[in-house]
Amino acid sequence: MFSGDYTSFEEAARNAVGYDDPNAGAAAATRLAAMITGTNPVEIDGRFQQVHSALCIVRERIQKQRISVLDFGGGNGNYYFRLKDYFPEDCLDWTVVETQNMVQACAPIGSDHVTYLTDIPDGRQYDVALVSGTLQYLPDAYGRLDRIMSAAKWMILTRLPVREALDDKFMVQTVPSHIHNGSMPIQMFSDAKIRTAIKTRGRVEQTWLVALDEGSLAPVEAKPVGFLIQIH
Repeated sequence: MFSGDYTSFEEAARNAVGYDDPNAGAAAATRLAAMITGTNPVEIDGRFQQVHSALCIVRERIQKQRISVLDFGGGNGNYYFRLKDYFPEDCLDWTVVETQNMVQACAPIGSDHVTYLTDIPDGRQYDVALVSGTLQYLPDAYGRLDRIMSAAKWMILTRLPVREALDDKFMVQTVPSHIHNGSMPIQMFSDAKIRTAIKTRGRVEQTWLVALDEGSLAPVEAKPVGFLIQIH
């Protein structure tokens, strides 16, 4: 699933298909349509339960009935459609920021429920930013983290691969064929470096291990973690 040991994200990207692959958008749109029509059962596993718990904490702390969520790299809006029934009706104002390819594929299907955008709107402040299994696939990850944190009061940063090492590691990840055929560059973060970056803008309120992702990361000596962060 993981290969290579590159000197930079850019070098790894030159050896991968990349995330902005038409196959990725088409596959995500097919899954979205099945969720909305009820063709496939909508179930939540431990990864979704962890995000649900974090959203409940944020909602309680800010004392708002309806909360705005910036789901950065949220694909087809999967988290919204899996979690919405576990909140009061009309409680979640959900925005997904994704690639142009993903937005074009999913917005025609899901825009009655979710707002799909290709970038964070200037001047908009969200109650919480959700970044799940995304930061590791972005060029200039630390810069992107800072930009996302500037647009929200809280952040749920989860399914993040971290290593007990001084430096980050850059590799290529091959996507499982049942999802779509492709590959993408991935950054395995130094635990110390990512925590330092988080603390420049916020305070970690909770951390967790994403147990269901442990098996895939064990061969590269990384572990999947999550953070609930209150942003300064």
